[in-house]
Amino acid sequence: MKVTKLRKVIARNKKAIPGLVLLSIVMVAAVFAPLLAPHDPNEQNTSLRLRPPAALGGPDGFVLGTDPLGRDVLSRVIYGARVSLLVGLVSVAIAGVVGVVLGVIAGYYGRVADAIVMRLVDFQMAIPFLLLALGVMAVLGPSLRNVIIVLALTGWVVYARVARAQVLAIKQKEFVQSAVAAGASDLRILVRYILPNILPPLVVVATVEVGRTILAEASLSFLGLGVEPSTPTWGSIAADGRDYVSLAWWVSTVPGFAILLTVLGTNFLGDWLREKFDPTLRI
Repeated sequence: MKVTKLRKVIARNKKAIPGLVLLSIVMVAAVFAPLLAPHDPNEQNTSLRLRPPAALGGPDGFVLGTDPLGRDVLSRVIYGARVSLLVGLVSVAIAGVVGVVLGVIAGYYGRVADAIVMRLVDFQMAIPFLLLALGVMAVLGPSLRNVIIVLALTGWVVYARVARAQVLAIKQKEFVQSAVAAGASDLRILVRYILPNILPPLVVVATVEVGRTILAEASLSFLGLGVEPSTPTWGSIAADGRDYVSLAWWVSTVPGFAILLTVLGTNFLGDWLREKFDPTLRI
């Protein structure tokens, strides 16, 4: 009986389960990195540089081989999960709060507020992401905090547009109009009636944006515009092996797979949430 119920749960959540599994693996690696990593991620040993994984004849104890400085690739990838998750979650949280607040103000009050916010959105979308990142990093310098700032600055737009569209639709509903007629304050209407109804699509957007942000952080780190060089990140690890792809493919391939699986997990989870929150997709 329990097996049958389990099968039904898996059948109803075909996308959620693999997404949760992939993200759980990354989270466990990030939280327990000091316990899981077999070596210090920054420990160098040039006598072991560019050694293949142990299964391919490499030295024992280096499961995924070593990089050009003799550092353990597995340990660096495990520690790199910390930076990716931290940047992804914090950037999305900041961008989400800013974007939702501005989008709700634009959609609810309209007119001048709407015009100002939408012009800010247009201005933001007119600036290429890489150009903005270069400008901010050139002024502030590479650091974890600055990467989060850049990604938050470029990510709030999508939340503002979704929130505005949802508010424009919901504020015409009868229950909102009844609250207005009853003399409810704007703050009460927004908090009690509008925000709870616009959260589902915003949660879906945030879930997918976590993956996009992780990919963006990896891209910046690959170009040398991310965090400090001493901090292992998936993008910087891949960059360390770009000159040795034909000789030591594992250096760039392993972090590349880590990025692939993490982003895939967030996309699976986002698709499942979208299907749950949008009844038209279940027809």
